Amino acid sequence: MAGAQEKTEKATGKRLSEARKKGQVALSRETNTLVVLCASLALSMLTCRQIYSHFQQLVVETWGGGFSRGDDSPFDARLLYDTGYHMVMMMGPFCLTILLVGVLTNLIQMKGFTISTEAIQPKLDKLNFIKGFARFFSLRSLSQLLKNLLELTIICFAVYRVMAANSEVFVLLVDQDLDALLHSIGALAIKLVLMVCVWMLPVCALDFAYQRWQHRKDLRMTKQETKEESKQAEGDPKVKSKIRSIQMALARRRMMAAVPKAQVVITNPTHFAVALEYKPGMEAPRVLAKGMNRIARNVIKVAREHGIPVVRNPPLARALYKQVNVGDVIPAALYKAVARVLAYIYQQKGRSVG
Repeated sequence: MAGAQEKTEKATGKRLSEARKKGQVALSRETNTLVVLCASLALSMLTCRQIYSHFQQLVVETWGGGFSRGDDSPFDARLLYDTGYHMVMMMGPFCLTILLVGVLTNLIQMKGFTISTEAIQPKLDKLNFIKGFARFFSLRSLSQLLKNLLELTIICFAVYRVMAANSEVFVLLVDQDLDALLHSIGALAIKLVLMVCVWMLPVCALDFAYQRWQHRKDLRMTKQETKEESKQAEGDPKVKSKIRSIQMALARRRMMAAVPKAQVVITNPTHFAVALEYKPGMEAPRVLAKGMNRIARNVIKVAREHGIPVVRNPPLARALYKQVNVGDVIPAALYKAVARVLAYIYQQKGRSVG
């Protein structure tokens, strides 16, 4: 009984869809952070000159302008506008990049756009102290703690490596002018972020794989759950209708593939079409394919493409369509009528050969 309750089965498509609607998706926050960090680093390297230019103008206009005056000069709206403009030009691209890259990374990880309000809905279970305490000491919380400690270690080690490798630069910073100081600090910051990105890459790869594995594990089902879901799916009228349509499509495809084997196609001429096969040794002619309207036209088209005679005989075509299923031999009552058609076909073939 205990074995039946073990979640050993993979999640079905329905289970995955329901979990997605609830906002339960595999998501690696560390991967998001790394991608955003790399994008910001690339942007800073591409636009460092523009950033420096705006920062320089900001410093000149702010500290060399009205903010540095000690008099009671009137409020300078132009100075405030210029300050805001340079701040936006410096920080705007980074904020926009972080927003767009973060959203895009989430969409890629979640394989599409998902909106769910269930995660933020108030639930009494969230106020349960015992369950909250258990979650705090769960494997998931422990893994998150280890990841945070590892990330902190990487950042601290990266700072140490950069400072140790550039100790002489730090000593000379105090003697540099503003331009050289900004260039030196920018270069050191880029080195630091680049080192963090490189060392965080394997951590993020492992976290991405772990989140996928954990998500699949959380959604596993018991054998009983899969059986119940299968029964529900089979009882769903929409599912039944879809299964029937698929079966009918497959049957029509097989039927059309058998038309080239026929000796004759008897038509109405366009409303009904029945393809008959008869070879020496057969008990009686057999219906290979039949159809009405569009299917009848397709049967006739395939027959003509393969050089199969098409004979117009409305009464016989209707009788064969209504009385004989595909794959069955014709009834004895239709032997004479079909025999006359076959004799006519053989006679025409003999004349064409002669």
